[in-house]
Amino acid sequence: MKALHERGFPTPVPIDSNRHGICMSLIDAYPMVQISGIPNPHKVYDELMGMIIKLAEHGLVHGDFNEFNLMIDDDSKITMIDFPQMVSTSHPNSKFYFERDI
Repeated sequence: MKALHERGFPTPVPIDSNRHGICMSLIDAYPMVQISGIPNPHKVYDELMGMIIKLAEHGLVHGDFNEFNLMIDDDSKITMIDFPQMVSTSHPNSKFYFERDI
């Protein structure tokens, strides 16, 4: 999360970690799975696709890019969470994960 945040990805601000626990900033948003409507879905879609492309440009595939791992606030600002499935674009299954994310 720290590496992603430092490179401008919309993640929570990482504060500290200890073994398997992470302390991060509070996200004043909702999981996208709980949202029934978005004022400008085309803008949000473009932003989400841009995130997937930007990850790939940095050599990464999220691997679990879905409505359960994306937060959205009242202004349609997206925050990306939950990265344990992330793989390198050089991973043998990266094309499969990339296409699934899309």
